[in-house]
Amino acid sequence: MRDAPLRKIIILSLLAYPLLLGCAVGVVQQAELSPAAPTAASTSSATPQPAATSETTSTPVPTTTPVPSIMPTATPVPPLPTKRPDSGPAILYFRANVAEADPGDTIVLEWESVGATKAIIYQIPPSYQMPQSGWDVAASGALSHQIEPHERNWVMFQLYVYDAAERSASASLTVPLRCPDPWFFSPAPDVCPTSPVTSAAAEQHFERGTMIWIEELDRIYVLYADDVHSPKWQGFNDEWDESVPDRDPTLTPPDGLYQPIRGFGLVWRQNPTVRERLGWAIDEETGFETIVQHTTLYKYNSTYLRALDDDVWHLGPEMSSWEKIAVE
Repeated sequence: MRDAPLRKIIILSLLAYPLLLGCAVGVVQQAELSPAAPTAASTSSATPQPAATSETTSTPVPTTTPVPSIMPTATPVPPLPTKRPDSGPAILYFRANVAEADPGDTIVLEWESVGATKAIIYQIPPSYQMPQSGWDVAASGALSHQIEPHERNWVMFQLYVYDAAERSASASLTVPLRCPDPWFFSPAPDVCPTSPVTSAAAEQHFERGTMIWIEELDRIYVLYADDVHSPKWQGFNDEWDESVPDRDPTLTPPDGLYQPIRGFGLVWRQNPTVRERLGWAIDEETGFETIVQHTTLYKYNSTYLRALDDDVWHLGPEMSSWEKIAVE
């Protein structure tokens, strides 16, 4: 029968179907237990997770090439010394007990040093030359000192300390001094003056200059007004007295001019250069009262005289110049 083979095929298919169904279910279950491989769609929408690997892309890989830096390279720091190196003595301070003083005052000098065994203090004169002797003092201590009444402007001291090896350290100290006297005129120089000297005086004018006599100083000042470079003025001792003729009768001045007499005349006659540079007097000498003061520098001091007309003659240092100052 032609239907018998077909029937066999159908029966065999029915018998094989459960087996095929079981295999398919096993394959599906195995697929569900295994992780699915990601697809492009799933990786673009999923939250990124770090890969389980030892490499980290966010950490820079060190290289052996040095990187420039403004910070100094780390070097070992030596330990701090527990004791200051022995570099000789040192002065911690050298001071006075006052900020300024008056001439004649007594002041106290104070000092402290370390590492020293002895010390010496000098008073430095206005010439700034080192004196030959000083005061031997302790390495630290105090010293009372009376300022001389004639001192002006400042007093200066120098301290030296020494250790056992004769190594030394030094320090200086300057104490300003208040001026005991003001200038007799204004505007005045910016320096302390000598005490004023009030004196009888006389003044006489010449063709090329002026002569001034100061009784208290026994001095005659000659101020030249010519074109000779130096000296611009000179000072002479007043050596005239009543035993000396007051003039030379053999000298006749031109009309309207005068021969100087007494002290002026003696200086004028005895010094041909003075006579030549001044010429004849253009008026007679006139007496008045003057005031004299000097600056108090170490050298190059000026002299100031009240003039006949109440202005001030300024005689520059070392006979270098002169001028007449209009007072205020």
